[in-house]
Amino acid sequence: MKFLFLYRKSPDPRDQPSPADMQAGYMQWKSWMAKHTKEILEQPPARSGPKPGGTSAVCKAGAVTDGPYVEGKEIVAGWSFIEAESLARAVGIAKEVPMFTSVEIIEITTF
Repeated sequence: MKFLFLYRKSPDPRDQPSPADMQAGYMQWKSWMAKHTKEILEQPPARSGPKPGGTSAVCKAGAVTDGPYVEGKEIVAGWSFIEAESLARAVGIAKEVPMFTSVEIIEITTF
């Protein structure tokens, strides 16, 4: 199964990390990417898009809800394409994502 991870965060300047926190977060990000190198796809699957009737979820502060129902006050700050054997595995990977307020998980397919 292939998934799109949308990384979301608050656009409020008061919620932005300090330079030291950004550096620490970047190190955590690199560590997360190294741990999940087999699941993170280098590029999006060719001619892909949301899978009709596919699975989705939102992981926020360790809590997982059916998705995609994100808060309108969050912005997309980045994305990755992930390959995992199930939604449960994708959620497990998303729970470990550092630095972002929430991760929206959308199953995708190729056409």
